[in-house]
Amino acid sequence: MRCSLIALCAGLPMAAPVVAQDLIELDPISVEAEADQDVPPTTAVISAEQMETQYQGAPLGTVLRGTAGVTVQGGSVGGGEMTINIRGLQEQGRIAVTVDGMRENFARAGHSANGSFSVDNEMLREVQVSRGPGAKAGAIGGAVNMRRVRADDLLSAGGATGGEFRLRYGSDFHTPTVHGALATRLGAASDVALAFTRAQVDDYHAPDGTQVYAAQLKRSLLATLATTTEAGNRLSFTASQLSQDYITGQFAGTPRDNDLRKRDYRFGYEAADIGGWALDASVYQITTDVTQRALPPLAPETRSYTTQTRGALIEAARTFVWGGRTHDIAFTLDTFRDSVVANDPSGSLTPSGSRSFLSLAATDRIALGRAALTLGLSADLYRLNSPDGSASGQGLSPRMTFEFPLTEATTLHSTLALTYRFPTLSEALVSGLHPEPATFEIRPNPSLGPEKSLSFDLGVSHLRSNLFATGDRLDLRATVFQNRVRDYIGLERVGGLFNSYYQYANINRVRLRGIELDATYTTDAFYLQLSGQKMAGINLDTRDELERVPPDRLVLTAGLHSRDRRGAYGIRYTATGSKGGTIPAQAWNTVDLFLHRDIGDSARLSLALNNITDETYTPHLEIQPAQGVNAQLSVTLRF
Repeated sequence: MRCSLIALCAGLPMAAPVVAQDLIELDPISVEAEADQDVPPTTAVISAEQMETQYQGAPLGTVLRGTAGVTVQGGSVGGGEMTINIRGLQEQGRIAVTVDGMRENFARAGHSANGSFSVDNEMLREVQVSRGPGAKAGAIGGAVNMRRVRADDLLSAGGATGGEFRLRYGSDFHTPTVHGALATRLGAASDVALAFTRAQVDDYHAPDGTQVYAAQLKRSLLATLATTTEAGNRLSFTASQLSQDYITGQFAGTPRDNDLRKRDYRFGYEAADIGGWALDASVYQITTDVTQRALPPLAPETRSYTTQTRGALIEAARTFVWGGRTHDIAFTLDTFRDSVVANDPSGSLTPSGSRSFLSLAATDRIALGRAALTLGLSADLYRLNSPDGSASGQGLSPRMTFEFPLTEATTLHSTLALTYRFPTLSEALVSGLHPEPATFEIRPNPSLGPEKSLSFDLGVSHLRSNLFATGDRLDLRATVFQNRVRDYIGLERVGGLFNSYYQYANINRVRLRGIELDATYTTDAFYLQLSGQKMAGINLDTRDELERVPPDRLVLTAGLHSRDRRGAYGIRYTATGSKGGTIPAQAWNTVDLFLHRDIGDSARLSLALNNITDETYTPHLEIQPAQGVNAQLSVTLRF
């Protein structure tokens, strides 16, 4: 956290008037506060500054792969939809993805991930990644929350109007990416913000000559309106629309023209003090529709998949002293209802129907001298309905976290949690025939039980300033984890040779283990960052390795600030190990260069040179190789 002490002596008594020639303008003073050591090592935050300077408009998947324990499927090459993998778990709600607190629950069956989302990178101002269960109800792998731009990101202190305009152009761009955002105050208590983006990229050739089909067109609009009451409470309304056009199946499968349309609306209410409680509440609706049209030489055919999610999120917190201990109490109500409509003339393995979910959670963080103990309990209910039946269930998920300062700079964190992941429509109530040439029947299983995750994390955080030089800072966070999942859901063949069929069943026990490391060292002149992961996962019943556990990865980033602090130059080295199995991955190494330079007080010029060694590589979970050497130039104007 940084603040400029513009009026350092504003509170001092007035002295005699000073004539203009006696005025001395001093350099700005920056104050940097210590980060909260209570934040667990399993939480990572990617700021807007990091996305703009180090990644400069790169796809969200590229940004997230710089975080230990996280990988991505889709989102750029081969389609606009993407799925996040945390600690080897993905799909079917195992990872909770939210945008401004709204659940992203779109899902359709296929050979790609079942459960995906789409977002405009240019709108994002912060991405928070929580690795492991507990951050969101029903998510046994982790959670990712993305915050989009709002008025206070654009308005300077006391300013009535503010905004930004950005122009990007890169090697694979069909047209420059254009992004603009404007905010203005409406009187003393209200503000409004508008933002838009248009981006269009082309197909490209990988260094080995492979034709990669990555073309897509993205357009988005965002509007926010907020007002503050006399009591200091804040009301807000957000509306946005996102459209993406892209073609899938050109590399392998059936070529289809995809039109993705997403609309969302959110009403929010924030109160700092209602009878001693801080309250943050919202209701929202997200509608995602994907329409696919078969391309020649196939017969013209259109199919569509629509998911509408209506939800509410209420969070209340307060601090009080009881029994001589300080307690930080929080209650969370998280509920949503998905309405799914699949329209496929040839038959769909994405069932139409509805899914309802309700979770009530309570946590109590108890101060124990220098240590702290957090106890949490979540009560969850779900219900599924479709033309082929219904299913319901409930579960209690307890959680315990212990934080113990080993020294003034070092804190130990340990967490033990039992979490339920309930079946989805596409698992419990799917019914139909798999398309040719591999034709087989899939039947519903309304009695399908939830997955039960028992996870343990042990982490350490070390935060120290003035370590080697005045003003330097080291932030080191490391975690070892184990997650054992019982009743893991997968497809099972049922019956004999002539009367067999498939259905989802609780057939496996799996175990995932790993270590994650995040470290940052900063000085006035330079910074160093390290992100590393090593993990493994096996099916405890068959002893086979799990397919979607990512390979080992190490990301090293180094940056140098210019003497006038108006520019920075950096290099990023990524090394990824190999992995066998049915979803293999080859080892690869890439080197990226980036720089930015502030021009005056309102403009910034940025340049990124990616994969400068022209490496041919395919990220894990992808089927087409990434770009070779490529460049991207950005100009940002702020006013």
